[in-house]
Amino acid sequence: MEFKTVRTFFIGGLCLLLAACSSATQPMMTQEELVNLIYEETGEKMYLPKFEALDVSYVYVQYDEADHVRSIDVQYAEGRTSEIIDYFQNPSNTAAWEEQHHAKKLYGPYEGEVAFMLSYSKEGVTSTEADKVVELEEVEVGIQEDMSFTIHSISLRGEYRLAYNNDYVTEEEALEHTRSYLMNVE
Repeated sequence: MEFKTVRTFFIGGLCLLLAACSSATQPMMTQEELVNLIYEETGEKMYLPKFEALDVSYVYVQYDEADHVRSIDVQYAEGRTSEIIDYFQNPSNTAAWEEQHHAKKLYGPYEGEVAFMLSYSKEGVTSTEADKVVELEEVEVGIQEDMSFTIHSISLRGEYRLAYNNDYVTEEEALEHTRSYLMNVE
């Protein structure tokens, strides 16, 4: 009888330990799986660019007051790990963040240095104050410097914002990535 109690306690403790460890990680997803996940949540087919040294580390959706999709946000990181950022390992923190931002976290956020962010808003152009405007693929691209990021704003069937961490790409590389993005957006 005593052996069964110890064995049950050991197995119960092991299950709790495994549950605690698994809550800190989430299965890694391919970009195709992430595109499908975004589509399932929002009904939007979103093109996610591929970068040689970056992986998608975070995907979330923000909603307006009527619970319609306001924006879809995707972050890419260099050195992404399989560990969820400490704050989001606690489900109550995640719930509080989602409530505060009227958002739903779909994937991540994983540890890693954010190098690129992509945001799509169905509402179209927001109050972006571009420092300059260039034309790429016959589309006007507003360019704005914001702290350590260069933001490219594009108005197509909504607004796209591509934010490049200046520590990872040059101005020319950012323009080439944006050009490539424009060529792939439906």
